[in-house]
Amino acid sequence: MGKKQHQKDKLYLTTKEWKEEWGGHKGSKRVPFKKLPFHCCAIAFTPFEDAVCTEDGTVFDVSNIVPYVMKYKKHPVTGQPLSLKDLVQLNWHKNGEGSYACPVTGKVFTEHTHIAAVKTTGNVYAYEALDELCFKPKSWKDLLTDEPFTRKDVIVIQDPLNLSGRTVEQFDHVQRGLVLDDDEEENKGGVLRNVTEDMKRALGALQTDEARRAFEAGGGGKRAEAQRLLAAAKAAAAAKGSKTGDGKGATPAAAAATKTGNSGAAVAPGAGDAAAGDWRLRAPARNQDMPAFKPGAVTWDTEDYTTQEGQANKRKAEKLAEMAAGGPDKAPLKPGVGPNGGKMTPKERYEAGGHVKYIESFSTTGAASRSFTSTYASVHTAATRTLKRLDRNPTKKGYVRLHTSLGDLNLELHCDMAPRTCENFIALAAMGYYDDTLFHRSIRNFMIQGGDPTGTGKGGESIYGPSFKDELDSRLVHNGRGILSMANSGPNTNGS
Repeated sequence: MGKKQHQKDKLYLTTKEWKEEWGGHKGSKRVPFKKLPFHCCAIAFTPFEDAVCTEDGTVFDVSNIVPYVMKYKKHPVTGQPLSLKDLVQLNWHKNGEGSYACPVTGKVFTEHTHIAAVKTTGNVYAYEALDELCFKPKSWKDLLTDEPFTRKDVIVIQDPLNLSGRTVEQFDHVQRGLVLDDDEEENKGGVLRNVTEDMKRALGALQTDEARRAFEAGGGGKRAEAQRLLAAAKAAAAAKGSKTGDGKGATPAAAAATKTGNSGAAVAPGAGDAAAGDWRLRAPARNQDMPAFKPGAVTWDTEDYTTQEGQANKRKAEKLAEMAAGGPDKAPLKPGVGPNGGKMTPKERYEAGGHVKYIESFSTTGAASRSFTSTYASVHTAATRTLKRLDRNPTKKGYVRLHTSLGDLNLELHCDMAPRTCENFIALAAMGYYDDTLFHRSIRNFMIQGGDPTGTGKGGESIYGPSFKDELDSRLVHNGRGILSMANSGPNTNGS
C-alpha cells in the first residue's frame, strides 16, 4: 500500500530475477569448505593416537602414514616424494581435563591457536611460548629438555592465518582416491562382526609367514609394527649419515643410535630387548628426582636433587610440608591453640601493631530484632552497630629491597593501583614473614614464585585473613621482564 508501492515494478526481468527465479544459469555449486582439525590424522581424518608430522607441519597417525609411505612413496597431502626418515614423532601434552595444551603456558589448543613443535625433541608448544621464551631472548634450547635447536627446527603445526595445506578437498590422496589395502578390504564383509581390526588381522594372519615375522619382532599389532618400521628407517638414515660425515653431521637420531649404557658399551641398533620394546622408541632415561611436575600446575621444580645440597633441601621441604599438614613429626596441639602452633597469625600481628582501625557503620548487628522475634536468641535491648574495618590504603609508589642468596632485588610497587595487595606485601615483609623462605617454583627463562613459609606453594596467609579479593587494573599487564605479580589458586584466593 502507499503511493510508491509500484515504483520498482519494471516491464522486464532483471538479470538477478532471470538467474534466481526463472530459467537462467544457476552457476556451479561450490563444495563447502572443510578444514582438517589439528588433532586429526590427515589420512584417516580421525583423532590420532601416536602422532608424527612432516616438515611442512602435516600431522598423521603412525599406523596410517607408515604403510601409506611404504606403498606410494609420496606425501599424502602435497604428493611430493616422502620417506620414513623424514617423519618426526610428536609429544603432545594434555591438561587435567584431557585437552591438548601447551606444557609451559597451560594454554588449551583450539582451532584458533598458533601451534608449533621443535623438530629435535618433538615437543609441541604454543607458538607464543617459543616466541617469548626462545626467539626474542635468543635462548635456543627446548623449554622442557634443554636440548639445543635452531630456528629451522621449528615446525608450524597450525597457523590460524594460513590455511594452506589444511583444506581436505585439496589433499593429494583425496583427489586421486589413494587408499590403503586395509581400507579396500574393509567392506568385503565376513563371518566375524563386532571384532576389532587388530583381532581380524591376527586371525587372518594365522599360520602365515607374517605371523612368524611378527612373533619374532615381539608382536604389538599394526601400530607397534609401524613404530618399529619408522624407528628402523630413522636408525638406518642416522647410521648412513654418521658414516659419510664421520660423526660431524650426525643428527640427534644418530646420537641415539650410538648411545652407551651404564657399562660404557655401545648399544647395537638391532639388539634384543624385544620384551620391553624397541629401545629407539623409548625416551632417554630421566631421573625422577628432577625435574618433577607439581600437581595442579604446569610448572616444575628445577632443584637438582641429585646433589647433597639438593637432597637436604628436599628433606627440609618435606618436613615443613608434613608439619604444616599435622603429620607424625608434629606434636599434637593443645586445646585452644590454633594451627600456627600458638603463634599469632599475620592478621592478628597486623591488628596488634595498630595498623587497623574499626569504626561504627550505619547498619546494626540485628541482635535486638532477633531477640524480639525469636524464642531461642538471647535478649538484647540495645541496637548495637556493626564495626567497619578501615585498612591503610597507600596512594603513592612503594619501594622494597628484597635480599636473596643470589643478590638483592629492588622492587617498585604500584600502591596507587593495587593498594590492598601492596599493603599486604609491605606489611608481611616488615614483620619478617618472608625471612628464610624458598622460591618453591621456577621455570627457566620464564618466572620464579615464592613467598610461602612452608615452601610447598600451598600455605601462607595475608594480613586480611587466609585470603583477600583480587585487585585487577587494565594498566597492569605483563609487558616485559621483571614484572612482580600476586600468585593465587583461583579468583579471590590471594595469600602471601
